Amino acid sequence: MAVIETEFAPGLLQRVSAPFRKMQRTSLWRKGPLDRALEDFLTSVTQPGDKVLQLGSDDGVAAAFLDRGAFLHLVAPAQSADAVESICQLRGCSPARMRLFETMGGSAMAGTVDAVWLSKTPSLPVLAAHFRHAETRLKPGGKLFLGAITSEHTRQFYKQLRNSADWQPDELIAGEVAVFRRH
Repeated sequence: MAVIETEFAPGLLQRVSAPFRKMQRTSLWRKGPLDRALEDFLTSVTQPGDKVLQLGSDDGVAAAFLDRGAFLHLVAPAQSADAVESICQLRGCSPARMRLFETMGGSAMAGTVDAVWLSKTPSLPVLAAHFRHAETRLKPGGKLFLGAITSEHTRQFYKQLRNSADWQPDELIAGEVAVFRRH
């Protein structure tokens, strides 16, 4: 039986478990304020030139994707585009890669995309309609961001996706945004 010196045990255990703790912290749960955790995640997964489809208004998220060099196809009211441009101006990034569509049908011109952001919706039927549209646009291996999973209908939808064979849970950001990868 091996004897471990007690004065070295805490340091040894910390060194052995540190990679696991780091992986656990970054791959499953990004904690902290949503903005900071989301920025951290987008930095690691968004590449310049990625095409992103955002369904619904979430202006800060749109600006974060634009700041990473992504092409953003935004399906939202025109006022949302003005807000995104203002946020981009404050952040020092260009909103030139953003295209606004007031209906989901118009966004079909975007073709297949690398990521889809589903913003908070008022009801489960609206969320389901957004998801059906997202499914037709998202390429295999693409990321689906499900925002506001703290609301009741979005939480139900999150649980259904988590149990689906077509979608792999990838990340949970600050307990508010779920990220899935399409098989």
